Amino acid sequence: MFRFFLVFWALLIPFTSLAQTFPENTSTRLNDFAALLAPADAKSVDTMLQKVRSDTGIEMTVVTLDSQSAYAPDMTLEQFATALFNAWGVGDAQRNDGIMVLVLRNDRAMRIELGAAFGQAWNSHAERVIDKEFLPAFRNGRYSDGIRVGTQAVIEDIARPFAAGVDAPGNRGDNEGLIMLALAGFFGAIIFGAQRIGDMFARLRRCPECGQRGTLRRTRHTILHASQTSTGQGEKTTSCTACNFRKVSFYTIPMRQTGRHAGGGGFGGGRSGGGGASGRW
Repeated sequence: MFRFFLVFWALLIPFTSLAQTFPENTSTRLNDFAALLAPADAKSVDTMLQKVRSDTGIEMTVVTLDSQSAYAPDMTLEQFATALFNAWGVGDAQRNDGIMVLVLRNDRAMRIELGAAFGQAWNSHAERVIDKEFLPAFRNGRYSDGIRVGTQAVIEDIARPFAAGVDAPGNRGDNEGLIMLALAGFFGAIIFGAQRIGDMFARLRRCPECGQRGTLRRTRHTILHASQTSTGQGEKTTSCTACNFRKVSFYTIPMRQTGRHAGGGGFGGGRSGGGGASGRW
């Protein structure tokens, strides 16, 4: 019996050594475990990530670690980023459109990991964002600046265009590519900010009661907050400051996404197929 146990244990060791541990996320947006961000930049990055989620539905997270070696020393950077992305379940489980920016300070390496829905076409563009926005600052030791500026670039050049249905930029010239990305970001903001834009331009319409222009005001109020198991309800009120016109309508607030990771929770259960780009400095 003892000999059988030794044989069984010898066979089990190779499989248990393959098991990997990953850091527990504390947020679905910013996980600055390496403390690379100044307080003001951390707040700015967190606000950016919150806004792109509310505007487009794309779940994006920024992660900093001292080194990969504490978690998966035998993996390549690309394997580790994909495994961490999938362990946390970044992005919507149906759309698989999550994005992870991973920075490893002591390894002097980083990666933009893209959800499976992006496909290979976005990889070269992610590489250009790394080369132009992240690495110049990192080479000068300006990690906080580089993460803030780079995160903004990922949002404007990758997340918003993708959400707006724009194809991945080809090998265009720099100027043409920038123009196309700017247009994509502009139209993406219009599409996904339709409610806010509609509220803003409501005042330009004529009041259906008194006929005056510029007197309409629109406000929104949450009646029932959405949860992870049910939708919520909001109330939209349009009124005129020149007369007694007042119209009330209701709208549905989508359910909140629930995560599958036991850490900070909240991730949508998305996955990556290994797409993205890496950089070193």
